Amino acid sequence: MLLIISLLMVLAYSVYFFISSKKNHVDVKKSFSKCIPMVVGMTSSLTIGLLMALWIPQMALSTIFAVVISAAIAVLIGLPFGTNGVVEAQASSLMGAMMGAMLGIMLAPAEITLMVIAMDIIYLLSILSMMLLLSKELKVKNVLKSRSLPFYLSFLLSIFIICTIGISQTASITDQKEAEPTSHSEHHH
Repeated sequence: MLLIISLLMVLAYSVYFFISSKKNHVDVKKSFSKCIPMVVGMTSSLTIGLLMALWIPQMALSTIFAVVISAAIAVLIGLPFGTNGVVEAQASSLMGAMMGAMLGIMLAPAEITLMVIAMDIIYLLSILSMMLLLSKELKVKNVLKSRSLPFYLSFLLSIFIICTIGISQTASITDQKEAEPTSHSEHHH
């Protein structure tokens, strides 16, 4: 459940980032046309790579799927920033997808939920900070008011949902482990 919600969240916020950036696009400094797509491309692809490795625990397949999905999202992320933005988003997403898949394969089962929650929060914070940076670059006087209340509420709700599902999954796994009989039973003769 956590993996599906995480993937849907990355897809939804990436599409929102594309629509928002495209709608409010004016000429952005060259440094921002590289920086913003790179950060968002890297964090989204790291998250996608991690999720793919947890779904498909074979290094080659999970990496291929992560790279393909991340490449599609990178086009959305970089397109509002022109050719430089697309190239930066593609390069960082290629690297992030491979690193995320590698990380997912290497995680111990007890670490999976914590890592998914951490990557989701890092992704959400990077989207938020890059959207605020973009608003600042567009000369918005009050950067925090550049986004509507529903955006901030959905952002907080996303963090709440991810953390709640992660904690409940961790608790149910712990309960299942405690309910299992121990394999080392003592025999007294």
